Amino acid sequence: MSTSIELNDKIKNIILLGGGNQVSYCIDIIIKEGKYNIVGIVDSIKDIGTEISGYKIIGRQEQLNELIEEYQIQAGIITIGDNWSRKIVFDCVRAIVPDFKFVNTIHPSSIVGMNVKMGMGVVVMAGCIINPNCVVGDFSFFATGSQLEHDSSIGDFASISAGSITGGKVNIGKYSAITLGVIIMDRINIGENTVVGSGSLVTKDLPDNVLAYGNPAKIIRSRISGEKFLKSN
Repeated sequence: MSTSIELNDKIKNIILLGGGNQVSYCIDIIIKEGKYNIVGIVDSIKDIGTEISGYKIIGRQEQLNELIEEYQIQAGIITIGDNWSRKIVFDCVRAIVPDFKFVNTIHPSSIVGMNVKMGMGVVVMAGCIINPNCVVGDFSFFATGSQLEHDSSIGDFASISAGSITGGKVNIGKYSAITLGVIIMDRINIGENTVVGSGSLVTKDLPDNVLAYGNPAKIIRSRISGEKFLKSN
């Protein structure tokens, strides 16, 4: 996990990378935080000039250097729900602009406990709780009302969907997705690139690269690197 970036007062203008379903949620959080000025959205598919929640798509990733100069962009947030897609965009951005900075956005209604180690590019939606002594990986994502209990960790590019709750000392691996309404018991380890299906109760450790669901959760099949878990993005 990368060290969280400390921003100074000069960093104001940010760009949003991704114009799919996730971007409107992120715009809402950023506006409520009041920390950054959104200059526009970068998307690889939608037409330039298309407006989303009051902000326009201003270009493509390959135009990033020109956009930074034109709009005086100091940082950005990847506004994409799928875990692997966030990683792809991160790699593309860093290939074009190696020192590009990413910031976090945390809804004001969320609670972050003491001694939480927060990575960069993290998105935390409304009503989330990240309790003391947790480790939050880079570009991880917390959907509405999700909870990461004390002394737990979530890896880079992993996610916890709305209403899901972990017990204490739970470890969630990189790229893994805890989907809607999941409960993970205390001291459970979830491997990398593993998806836990909606409404599951996880009572035992899960290895890397599997799909598991049920009450209690059982392994259904294997998964491959880069496999998406969302129905749409």
